[in-house]
Amino acid sequence: MAEKISAFSVISSATAKRKAASGVPDVATLRVLLIDPMAEIRRTIGMTLGQYGTSHIDHASSSTEALACMKKLKYELILCEYDLGKGQDGLFLFDEARRLDLLKASCIFIITTAERGAQKVLGAAEQSPDAILLKPFTGEMLYSRVLSALQKKVRFKLVDDAIMAHDFLNAIQLCSKAANTSAEYTLDFLRLKIHLLLRIGDWISVRDECRQLLVEQELPWAKMALGKALYQLKNYAEALALFKAIISSHAHALEAYDWLARTQQAMGEDQAAQDTLKRALNKSPYIATRQRQLGELALRSGDLATAESAMLETVRISRHSFLRNPADYGQLADIQISRGDVAAAKLTVEEVRKDFKDPQVSVLADALDADIYMQTGETEKAQNLLRTALAQLVQLTLPPSVTVGMALAKACFNQQQGALAEIVVRNLLKNSHDDLTLAAKITSLYRQQGQQDQAEQLIKENSASIVALNNEAVKLARSGDLAGAAELFIRAATDMPGNIQVLLNTVNALLAYTNQHGWHQEWMQLSNDYLLRIHELDPINGRGLQLQEFFRKTKQRYGIS
Repeated sequence: MAEKISAFSVISSATAKRKAASGVPDVATLRVLLIDPMAEIRRTIGMTLGQYGTSHIDHASSSTEALACMKKLKYELILCEYDLGKGQDGLFLFDEARRLDLLKASCIFIITTAERGAQKVLGAAEQSPDAILLKPFTGEMLYSRVLSALQKKVRFKLVDDAIMAHDFLNAIQLCSKAANTSAEYTLDFLRLKIHLLLRIGDWISVRDECRQLLVEQELPWAKMALGKALYQLKNYAEALALFKAIISSHAHALEAYDWLARTQQAMGEDQAAQDTLKRALNKSPYIATRQRQLGELALRSGDLATAESAMLETVRISRHSFLRNPADYGQLADIQISRGDVAAAKLTVEEVRKDFKDPQVSVLADALDADIYMQTGETEKAQNLLRTALAQLVQLTLPPSVTVGMALAKACFNQQQGALAEIVVRNLLKNSHDDLTLAAKITSLYRQQGQQDQAEQLIKENSASIVALNNEAVKLARSGDLAGAAELFIRAATDMPGNIQVLLNTVNALLAYTNQHGWHQEWMQLSNDYLLRIHELDPINGRGLQLQEFFRKTKQRYGIS
């Protein structure tokens, strides 16, 4: 067991005096974060590092504490226990920190564990930590792993610098070059390249590169990356087979369960997706994103008891972290209202009002309270709150989120205001035309009103209008009228300020015009504004990251700092 680790060996004087290779940072200068639920183990590892002169050491006992630390400071070295207790694991923490951009590209992340089988789990991860260190380990072993990782980071310095500058295309090119010239680290560079391709959303390149790699050797991480790319390319059947194969060989590779459930959901296999998530939650129940996904699936299938249980867990897990989301409270309150538990719903709405000071949350809370008053027969109060919510909606700087919009639409239907509900739904659709989950929620809402055909018609009409817009703009661009294409997209972005796809296409059109016809101050400023909005709506959007780079290089081309 981890808590029975014996005292680490005293470091020899020879080791203490050993100098790192040229260009490798001194271990003593590193800012370190130690993550382990056992305080004694953290102290022991800290004392061991202290023998090398390391003094900048912070401690965390859970993933929530660790993420809070990483949000405040950028660390050079993180040592994290694999089993963080209560179903949490270090690999999920690594993935979450990376997804949230809380790790420097040059940060060393080492998993420590007494579980010999953990290596198989890490092998199936699309992007793995720098090393795994089996307990019990000596001070020499720890130093050796850290030094080895530092030496490796030196080899990756040019790539790291490009990533830190968000110059992802250059980073990918550097990985390709290094993979061909650095035999010792060929697979490491290829793995990083695949990760970067996924990050910028180049699904086709990921698919082709991973298929080639898998012809040459069995690489579970390449299977995971290939499955993600196939999912994004809507090749669900092949993605499904890959995720199942990974789980068969790596039963604790929980990321594969999450992606399998998404794929099953996309294929309309909601019950199978629920079963998959329940299997994952049996192994690791304290992951808010997994509980949230189960709650949404159960709600769609009408299993309100499971939906409420999952959303209660989602809110509880994330309540004291910076990852908490008002949408979870809204979903929970909606389920409680549907179950007739008005008292519980009131408490949930009170909590969301208290904890989140945001105009969108105010609209959400008013819409939910309107439904609660309808349940209790206080019709006039419900009507007044709905009017207030709709009035606030007009004042929002960005379109309502899916959670807010759906709550409003439901409140409208509950008060026999179908025409108002349709206005809200149309606004949601035009700003999220390619969101399959939203389409499913709208269909379910209209089905409850006996109007499923109307929902399907609304979704079809909206999708057709977006396709027509894109086709018209492409036609203009191909005919050489880049200005006409750009102006068309600007009008669309004004009408659909929350539609990420339209925003992406608009930025692309504006930058294409500027690069072909010369500097255009107004359109470059618009491009910057749209990129900021894209980042606000979806901080890790792959194409958004590519366009940020295109924007920077366009400015550089014209000598604008």
